[in-house]
Amino acid sequence: MQMKSGILGWSAPLFMLAAGMASADSIDPVSYSDTLDVGESVTIQKTVTVSAGGPTSAIVDIVFLADETGSMGGEIADVRNAAGAILTATSGLGDVQWGVGGYRDITDAFTYRELTDLTADDTAVQTAINTWSASGGGDFPEANLYGLEQVATGMEWRPGSTRIVVWFGDAPGHDPSNGVTLAGAIAALAGENITVHALDAGRLDDAGQATAITTATGGTFGDLGSGTGNVTTAILDAIDATFASYSTVSLAVGAGADCVDVSFDPASHNGSFTRDVDRDFTFDVTFTGTTPGSCSFDINALVDGGIVATESDSFKVRDGGPAPVPLPASLPLLLGALLGGGAFLRRRKK
Repeated sequence: MQMKSGILGWSAPLFMLAAGMASADSIDPVSYSDTLDVGESVTIQKTVTVSAGGPTSAIVDIVFLADETGSMGGEIADVRNAAGAILTATSGLGDVQWGVGGYRDITDAFTYRELTDLTADDTAVQTAINTWSASGGGDFPEANLYGLEQVATGMEWRPGSTRIVVWFGDAPGHDPSNGVTLAGAIAALAGENITVHALDAGRLDDAGQATAITTATGGTFGDLGSGTGNVTTAILDAIDATFASYSTVSLAVGAGADCVDVSFDPASHNGSFTRDVDRDFTFDVTFTGTTPGSCSFDINALVDGGIVATESDSFKVRDGGPAPVPLPASLPLLLGALLGGGAFLRRRKK
């Protein structure tokens, strides 16, 4: 996912306004049905519209990862108080699930803990966030890198989701931490196509790790701030930035396309795009009958690998066998002449 990196520049009011006013990303036509013979093909045009403002029909997975060491008490309280507004605002993105994790250091009661896997139950998410507590930490660096690697590999990320980690802390991490290096954490995050937004509550980037991670994953680095309002703004700004620009629009076939082969031209549209206006991307979609029978399936529109819209297709494929040989154009005339002659001979015999 290609995103701008740097200090956050979007505001929470803009995020919430965009989520409330934006039209849903879409595919036109929304469905298509046809009957084909084995080996027969049909090509239609499908148009993906990526709407201005922000998505309202995307599949989105968001994980909140907190430094739970002793110096983070005030920041944890602020995020806890902001959580309700954050969950309400982000639910407008579409099909959204949230997860919660926390880390301390290898000398503490836990190094990393998952407080809830990804879930659409916002009450469970609020309960998990309320479980964060500030304690321990030992020396200045913490288990940041191990925590990020565990989030990448341990959460049940959904296929086709836009994957976001909102990470906040006030100290850099040991490198390595529990065997996880900076390079290893980046590789784990990139391998799951996760965008990391780092929010600094003190000296999170003292070793340059936070900016290295956000740059590598297409995220942003900014200040968490203090107070419920500022923290709400900072977190919503970060999530909003995930969708503000994009580089790839493509189509993908879902399960069930058992009777046809499906191909797209072009395979994807690539460039540097922003959601300041609605943008249309056109694909020629070719369906070829392969197996006799009926099948129904979805085609998904993807923006930077995350599903933003879905449409449905259905086909019946016939095993027509060899095509019949057409009669010569002169044969009907010849048959007519022969039949006419027979009638004439029958009349002569009377």
